[in-house]
Amino acid sequence: NPSSPNWQVSTIENHPGGSQGDGTGESNSLIIDDGGTMHVAYTDETNGVLRYATKSTGVGVTNEITVKFGQLGSVTADVIDDSTIRFTTPPIANPGTVTISIIDHEGVEHQLSSTFEFIDQNDLDDDGIPNANDDCPDVAGTSTQDLNGCPDDDGDGYSNFADAFPNDANEWLDSDGDGVGNNEDAFPNDASEWLDTDGDGVGDNSDVFPMNHFEQFDSDGDGVGDNSDVFPNNPSETADSDGDGVGDNADAFPTNAFEQYDSDGDGVGDNTDAFPNDSSESLDSDGDGVGDLNDLCSNTIQDAEVDGNGCSQLQLDSDGDGYVDTQDTFPFDSTQWEDTDGDGYGDNWGDSDWNDSRISEWTGVFIAGASQPDYCPDIAGNSTADGYFGCSDADGNGIADLFEQDETNGTDNTNQTEESVDTDGDGVSDLEDNCPATSPNTPVDALGCEITESSDEDEESASVFQSLFSGDSDPVTTTVGISAILLALFTLLQTNAAAAILPDTFRWIQVLRKNSKLTEEERNELTYLQSLVQAYHINPEELAEELVNLKGDITARFTNNQIKKETREKLLILIEELQSSTPNELYQIAHNEAYFGLSEVIDADDRTKLLEEKIAMTSIDVEHAHSELPSSYSLGELDDKGTYWIEWPTDSGTWYYRYSPEQDWSKFES
Repeated sequence: NPSSPNWQVSTIENHPGGSQGDGTGESNSLIIDDGGTMHVAYTDETNGVLRYATKSTGVGVTNEITVKFGQLGSVTADVIDDSTIRFTTPPIANPGTVTISIIDHEGVEHQLSSTFEFIDQNDLDDDGIPNANDDCPDVAGTSTQDLNGCPDDDGDGYSNFADAFPNDANEWLDSDGDGVGNNEDAFPNDASEWLDTDGDGVGDNSDVFPMNHFEQFDSDGDGVGDNSDVFPNNPSETADSDGDGVGDNADAFPTNAFEQYDSDGDGVGDNTDAFPNDSSESLDSDGDGVGDLNDLCSNTIQDAEVDGNGCSQLQLDSDGDGYVDTQDTFPFDSTQWEDTDGDGYGDNWGDSDWNDSRISEWTGVFIAGASQPDYCPDIAGNSTADGYFGCSDADGNGIADLFEQDETNGTDNTNQTEESVDTDGDGVSDLEDNCPATSPNTPVDALGCEITESSDEDEESASVFQSLFSGDSDPVTTTVGISAILLALFTLLQTNAAAAILPDTFRWIQVLRKNSKLTEEERNELTYLQSLVQAYHINPEELAEELVNLKGDITARFTNNQIKKETREKLLILIEELQSSTPNELYQIAHNEAYFGLSEVIDADDRTKLLEEKIAMTSIDVEHAHSELPSSYSLGELDDKGTYWIEWPTDSGTWYYRYSPEQDWSKFES
């Protein structure tokens, strides 16, 4: 306050009006000179006067100042200028940090906001490493590995100068220069690799399967590692399930080690396929070069030459009827294959009307359209008229004797003979010859069949009686005494010649003639069949099962050549009839030996003669009866309206008609 004592006040400039004048006193100033006098210039705005005041402060001007170093003591410092003070620090035992204060002339302490650190002269950078050991003595540092005491920003021990990763404490070297530190680099010396994710020793960059430690490479690029790839150099294959050396993709049978390819695509492998390039064939069971599907002869003997159907000369079946040519009497006729009586006419028939008249013992089967069927398959004959082939035709006019009246069935002396026919020249007429094709000069029995010698006396004796009661006219040469005489007598009485002159009282002897056309094999098989029916006829279901088993057994034994074809066919026909029989019919058949051909019966000729005698004794005019209507076996002629016509008697002008072969003839009335 200049108005207070000790102030010297004077007016420097006076301008009335003050601030409203020329601006006098608009600024103030204060200085202290070297003598310690304060000079103040100020304005009196009220009066518009610039005033000046002075006063001695008693302060001397000096260039020194006191600087206090905290607890370490104070020193006098030289003030160099407004921004620089020079001083010598007080002696200290240990480096440390202190707070500095400046004490003014009034002794007031002014503490600076900054702290100061005392350093050791032997460790100028104060990094704890003596200058002598410090590779960077002027720069504090903590490095210890490559350099001592140099800056190490990441603190990993390596100086920033040598650390390839100065800001990464985990890395400091990059030996291969790939930018990945050696510590993290799984391949520190391979600039192309640094990771091995699956730990298999192969870098991820080279490892095709970096997440699979079992695989590293895929040489063929098929997506399957070489270790797992059975075909590492084949991109089209990777697996071989059956281990046959052929990949699953190319292997048509990937789970079958014995097969790999199927060239013809038939589902059968080439190794097994007898015809690997023919999709229609795969098997050749008999090895004849013709596939089973087209082989009509499946059991050709090895190395036999065959035709296109796989048949050798011994297997040919020219007509395709199932019977090879060597066993087929009619190799070029598919409707016929057997001719039991050897008269040239087949045993099969094609007229369904014959079904009821056929005897079960006869061979042959019904086949629609059968050519030249033998109506009398057990007797060689020469009839041909009206489709009735193979029956006896004494006068040779084509009409079977059994359909012809006695008075018309004669011969004239000019061109016919009543002598019996003996085709094979064995001394037995064809009518009585069970073996009409016997080889020349072969000893035969009364039935025209070859005599087989036997050393068994019982069999010989039995055969004598069998021959006796079957009409055998062979001399009895092995029996002596009364027995021989009796046998000779019975033998004589059995002949047809003796029968013709015998009175009716002795005609019974002829009834004892036995049908001996069965072979021993057939008799044994038929006897067993009858026994089977007798045992099971009361239970048709069990019988049916036994018959099925028997059919299989018969076929098996025929295949093994244990029974003859004729025996098999005869048995199969009877079995088929038995299978279709009713329980009542089975009961009647079971104990009927005649059904099985085992009873003693007279032959057809004698049955006819006995029937004629019976008719004669009952005063039936057979001839008249026959002459009334045409025979039901005469077919007649079929007109375009489906009606059968026949003129009877021939050239009589009298006509008969019927609408089917099953009906009787009716006389046409005009």
